[in-house]
Amino acid sequence: MATTVVLARRAHLVGRIVGDRVVVARGCRRQVQTQSQIEETEDEIRRVTEWVPHTGGKKSGRNFIDRMRCTAIGGSGGDGCVSFFRDVFVPRGPADGGDGGSGGDVWLEADSSETSLSCVKQWLKARPGSNGRGKSMHGGRGTDITIKVPQGTLVRQVFVENKEARAKGPNPGSDRSSRFLADLETQMARRSEDKASLFVHYPRWEDRNDLRGVRLPAEFKAFRWAMAHAPPLSADLTSHGQRVLVARGGLGGMGNPHFISAEDRQPHYALRGLAGQMRVLDLELKTIADVGLVGMPNAGKSTFLRAVSNAHPKVAAYPFTTLNPYIGTITYDDAAQITMADIPGLVPGAHQNVGLGHAFLRHVERSRVLVFVVDVSRPEPWRDLQMLRDELDLYRSGLSARPSLVVCNKADAGDIARRNFEAWRLIAPDLNLVPVSAMLGKNIRKATHAVRQILESICAGGPNK
Repeated sequence: MATTVVLARRAHLVGRIVGDRVVVARGCRRQVQTQSQIEETEDEIRRVTEWVPHTGGKKSGRNFIDRMRCTAIGGSGGDGCVSFFRDVFVPRGPADGGDGGSGGDVWLEADSSETSLSCVKQWLKARPGSNGRGKSMHGGRGTDITIKVPQGTLVRQVFVENKEARAKGPNPGSDRSSRFLADLETQMARRSEDKASLFVHYPRWEDRNDLRGVRLPAEFKAFRWAMAHAPPLSADLTSHGQRVLVARGGLGGMGNPHFISAEDRQPHYALRGLAGQMRVLDLELKTIADVGLVGMPNAGKSTFLRAVSNAHPKVAAYPFTTLNPYIGTITYDDAAQITMADIPGLVPGAHQNVGLGHAFLRHVERSRVLVFVVDVSRPEPWRDLQMLRDELDLYRSGLSARPSLVVCNKADAGDIARRNFEAWRLIAPDLNLVPVSAMLGKNIRKATHAVRQILESICAGGPNK
């Protein structure tokens, strides 16, 4: 009698199926199950042994993010120290308080290995600087943080009118985020408006220190002016390694030796560190690829990309199989390479956000060549091409006028595909049509070489084809 032994990752679950019965050993106990219970046991074993990728905590159907809002906060500067030199025969030595360290900065850096903005958190906060100490020991600078973002990320600063709207920006409906941002703004306003709050005092000297004649250092005032008059941030990260500073760390406070004057030889106060810069940012990803695939749902774009490149997007016999862009690399015999992006399918009204709409039309904007993938087995396929061009023009004027190629996919679908292709050539003799069968891999080389010729003509400054 044939015997099948099923082993699971959990050591306590071992199953043996014999004929129409299954024997499951759990520890030292032995249970016998009938055929009706076998499926439940197999489901349990499959659930235990199946590897589930990490999705960031909550269960989600899609991990691709191409637009988000986040808040970047530079690290606060460390406070200056109020200290005096003391020794055996020096009971009242000079001031020797150290300066506080500056806060860390927040950077965004383009990385070619990133494909989604899901790697960016909603709160980006750098480390604060350390406080100064006695014996003229200065505090350490806060650690910078560098956030990796995909190439083609647009960074724009957002100005909100009130605290409630700003708090709802990064995380709508989060009371904890609202309270944190409101408290942070209150702290920053208190430090910048009230002069007395800018200083740290020696113990029991807060009421005795007279700060009316104290002049703030020029470096301190220049930093505050620069933060108050900082221009709006706008950057486009298009190349690998390109960086942009999105939030500057606060300036460290100055120790009491900086305030020695003829009137006060032993100042009992020092400057506090300034709060770091805070910016609310809108991040928008526009995929960078040489060629963009445009077509209706279930036209065979993903199958075509799998046939010509190293990408492996999901392929199925139902519309909207592709829910996020995929980028593949086409390698030619002479080692030349071009990148091709598979854009989710467009439907009539996509410019009005119908279907996936604006969510992925932005990814076509950066493509230098458009490849329209049309199902030639459909009735009057030239109408599908016209619909695609109209949607692109309605989304952005002149977008469909870019150099393009029409790939007539599913040319192996029998006589109807052949008749449609012949009729299309008679209707539009000047149109660049290439019949292919992406599923069978037929005529793929001709399509890829036609794409390369168009790209080479663009690089050479020749006419658009």
